[in-house]
Amino acid sequence: MFFSPAISNICLGLSILIFVSGLISRKISFSFSKKTLKIYLLICTPFLLTFISFLNSYDTIYSLDFLWLRAPLFVLPLMILNLNNIEKKDIDYAFLLYVFAAFLATVISYVNAIKIYFEHGLFLDPNLTRDYITPIQHPYYGIFTLVAIITLYFYGSIIKQKKVRVFLLVFFSVGVVLSTSRTAILLLLLFLVYTIFSFFKNHKTYRLLVLGSLGVIVFLSVSNTVLKTKIINTLSYWDSPRAWLWDNSYKVIKYSNHKLTGTGIGDFYRIKRSPEKFIHSQRGTYGYNPHNQYLEFLITNGIFGLLYVFTMLYLLYISYRSKTVYTVMIVLIISVFSFTECIFNRQFGIQLYSFFLPVSLILATKKQ
Repeated sequence: MFFSPAISNICLGLSILIFVSGLISRKISFSFSKKTLKIYLLICTPFLLTFISFLNSYDTIYSLDFLWLRAPLFVLPLMILNLNNIEKKDIDYAFLLYVFAAFLATVISYVNAIKIYFEHGLFLDPNLTRDYITPIQHPYYGIFTLVAIITLYFYGSIIKQKKVRVFLLVFFSVGVVLSTSRTAILLLLLFLVYTIFSFFKNHKTYRLLVLGSLGVIVFLSVSNTVLKTKIINTLSYWDSPRAWLWDNSYKVIKYSNHKLTGTGIGDFYRIKRSPEKFIHSQRGTYGYNPHNQYLEFLITNGIFGLLYVFTMLYLLYISYRSKTVYTVMIVLIISVFSFTECIFNRQFGIQLYSFFLPVSLILATKKQ
């Protein structure tokens, strides 16, 4: 899940090989119920939108790269939702492996952060974090570590020792702060609010420890000058590169001649431009990553890009109706993260969506 993108490609290839072998040996079978099929089609919405945008591109050769990159959005949910004999112990084992991977990534981040502090005398500096500290892009590291916290909190049975669980929750919480990702830190604070309400409903000692530890995390986030400045700059247009990119995307949509069908994804990204060398224009400029998945689909798919918005809203509704808090939080994390990143332009975002979304929805449907 972490580190080199080559690892994710190898894992995807092995997964497909195992799945095909299971089909041949009849240990795995396609048996979509009406409800499961509906969930699968909902999850596949981003891939279907990308496929339509691919067909709508004049530069179809270049747009093939995006179609291939997003292929796991079509393949992995198909595999996961067809694992009919999956049991709780299987999910627990998968979650345990994930927590272990998150632990390794966080250890690396700790070591790098300490090294950078002694070399530069800076702590929680976003630029240094981006370049030297986290093993993957720092916003994705922050979100993946947050998912590890939530997974460990709701499925504590994967680690029997309570003290170890508390240590890992605190350890990962500091890791989220080390990521300097505003979105991940904000979602961590929302999780803190949830745990406070849960504490008053269910008085358990170890949850009190978690609350106290998360309180320390909040203090670190607010008291650190560099990180606080980054958060405050979000509210100031001229100091926020993301706001520039969102404004550019709005202009591209506003002045587009293809508002209904959108500009093909291959055409929009034909010339990729660096946000670090952003140039303002009156009508918007192609090639800048919008850093907002909803805006990107509106650009590349026109009015049909709203399907992604409706998909996430409906998945939130399904999750809420199932009363499975873990599923609600996973869908909420992906929905909020989509506001600040084009998650389907990076393998780690695709992994987050195509693995955790179907697994969490399986948990929700099994509960029902």
